[in-house]
Amino acid sequence: MATGEVIIQVRYNPKGECIFCGEAPEGISAQDWHNHLSNHLAIHALSGGRAAFYTTFDELAKLKTLEGVKLEAF
Repeated sequence: MATGEVIIQVRYNPKGECIFCGEAPEGISAQDWHNHLSNHLAIHALSGGRAAFYTTFDELAKLKTLEGVKLEAF
């Protein structure tokens, strides 16, 4: 792994709902953060109800600003 890369871990419940998504900004649900990341990054499925996003520190900082993004629960 190159210097400056970030791995964001994701966990799902048996129904397929995201119950944990690392690096989420305060006040944003795991599912909303997962949805936002899914729109900008490739997701890598893992076994056991897990997945991961790979990004850089700079890109993560941009994603965390959520500029122009309105996160809503469906």
